Amino acid sequence: MLYARQKVVTYARAYNLQPIDRVHIEFKDLEALKLESEEGFRMGFTGKQCIHPGQIPVVQQAFSPSAEQLEYARELIKSFDEHQLAGKGAFAFRGKMIDRPTLLQARNVVQMFEE
Repeated sequence: MLYARQKVVTYARAYNLQPIDRVHIEFKDLEALKLESEEGFRMGFTGKQCIHPGQIPVVQQAFSPSAEQLEYARELIKSFDEHQLAGKGAFAFRGKMIDRPTLLQARNVVQMFEE
């Protein structure tokens, strides 16, 4: 199942689509849903299908950026913009080299929060 889930993320991203994770059918087991949702978020899914209204808060929490992630993303974008204005391409942010995929990920985090 892991291979299939990873393949969904890879193909969806390749076609600029949002990968949505599978349904967790044991709708009363919210702890397992939380763990599976967090795993899906780390794998690159942008959401998860729900079959019961009680699942919604758990899934929303797992797929929402934390305050720390949001702060990091905003600061990274600001730093990128400053480097662009200075005519610099590659740069380091908090000890890490920043490339375009990292910038796009930061923009996605901010966009998720603002929606």
